[in-house]
Amino acid sequence: MEAFVLIAIVGIGLLLAELLLPTGGVLALLGVVGLTVAGIVAFGSDSDVADYAGGALIALGILSGVTFYFVTRKVWAAHRNQPPRAGAEELVGSAAEARSSIDPTGRVWLEGTIWSARLADRATPVHAGDRVTVEAVDGLTLVVRPQPQTAIHTSEGAG
Repeated sequence: MEAFVLIAIVGIGLLLAELLLPTGGVLALLGVVGLTVAGIVAFGSDSDVADYAGGALIALGILSGVTFYFVTRKVWAAHRNQPPRAGAEELVGSAAEARSSIDPTGRVWLEGTIWSARLADRATPVHAGDRVTVEAVDGLTLVVRPQPQTAIHTSEGAG
């Protein structure tokens, strides 16, 4: 087996491992370098396909590097300035549907679960079926405020 083939296999393996492991791009960088080095080694080989494989491996290395650069930038931009949220913190700001009237307590449907709910301070009562926004989580009770009604009034008989 030619050396450039072995180096290319290792480079591709490193690129694939980057997809599965949280290395922060180290394996991808090594994979790009591996593909490029495999292409350079291929040019020095006496094999008949080495001239074609060398150019293809270098092009693949450069293309992988450019792709990795742009994907990494998008991932970092999506996660920048986003505090990690989990559990109850993730519910705050979510929209839910009232399953009973809430005055001052009742039940809401949120993310496939029925929750106990109570109205936030100075919030108007909510009827079953109305949409509410979660403002806080107090133990296993959601503190909610009704969402503004965006009902479209149509006049019957107009026309």
